[in-house]
Amino acid sequence: MNSPAPAVRSSIGFPQLMPDMRFFPLALAVAFLASLPVAIAANEQEERQRGLAGIAITPSATDPAIHAFNTPHYIYVDRSILIAHDASAPKDRHELFLYLTGTGGTGRTAVKFCQVAAKEGYRVVNLMYPDDVAAAVCRNDEDPKAFQDFRMAIIAGGQSRRITVSRTDSIENRLIKLLLHLTRIRPREEWNQFLSPSGQLAWGKIAVGGQSQGGGHAALLGIKHRLARVIGTGAPKDYSIALGRPAAWYSEESATPKDRFFFLNHDQDFQGCTPEQCRANIQALGLEPFGAPVNVDTASPPYRHTRILTTDYPGGKKLDSRTAHTTGIANAHEAVFSKVWRYMLTEDVH
Repeated sequence: MNSPAPAVRSSIGFPQLMPDMRFFPLALAVAFLASLPVAIAANEQEERQRGLAGIAITPSATDPAIHAFNTPHYIYVDRSILIAHDASAPKDRHELFLYLTGTGGTGRTAVKFCQVAAKEGYRVVNLMYPDDVAAAVCRNDEDPKAFQDFRMAIIAGGQSRRITVSRTDSIENRLIKLLLHLTRIRPREEWNQFLSPSGQLAWGKIAVGGQSQGGGHAALLGIKHRLARVIGTGAPKDYSIALGRPAAWYSEESATPKDRFFFLNHDQDFQGCTPEQCRANIQALGLEPFGAPVNVDTASPPYRHTRILTTDYPGGKKLDSRTAHTTGIANAHEAVFSKVWRYMLTEDVH
């Protein structure tokens, strides 16, 4: 059996296959080898490039065992910060920002938000993961742990009443394999700092955010691990209709200090639960001691340093719930919400 062709990187950072020279006519082989210095020079030029960079990497390229949910992860970095150490730019935070999309989303959602995070000194990963089943399927279950079991199956791999996810397809494995891959192909960006010596995730250097389902995963990860911070939009939504109260996991002891949690929700968002039920979830998390809710439409950063942010944008207009649900993270609304995103990404925490 022929061995696989070795890989080289293109000038834009994506892998290409090097042809097997055993099957090349001599003239073509000579021509190909002659072109290699040009490709290498292009790689070196890309390594020296300043400014915002984004690359797409399919999950299966990082782990051949991954087959499902194989649309690309998207990675964002500002090389002026990480490589050139531009004195006029924000400092390297030495933190990873892991972004998790909502149900049915892809890496092309929240592009502008992820770019803002990169410009603030984060290394950003918009991770593709099993996101086809909404956590709201658990709201009529009488088991108090239904929401937590559902989410942990997706986060770490496992089985709940509503979903089964292999360890291979879990958020944790996908992120670990992506970080190992990035360490190999982009070593100067120092992705290895987000892995422990044993190859596990260094959660203390990782901030996690997300929209809707992704924001719920971020919050639960904050309960389970001490994170750099937690950010949710259109979240948290785990409210039990069967039990008439917020999910039990909100009240568990939190590994992440509560002042590191930030949420932005729209007043007309009824996806998953009502705005009142969402507010009850935030109360159960214990964020109100850090400030009452602030409407960002009529306030400016630092929003009285609250962790509970609301919007009714565009104001005075009736929106359908689905539109309201994504308003605060939509790419089209960067000009309106970028200041809110920066606040959640950079506000001082303990």
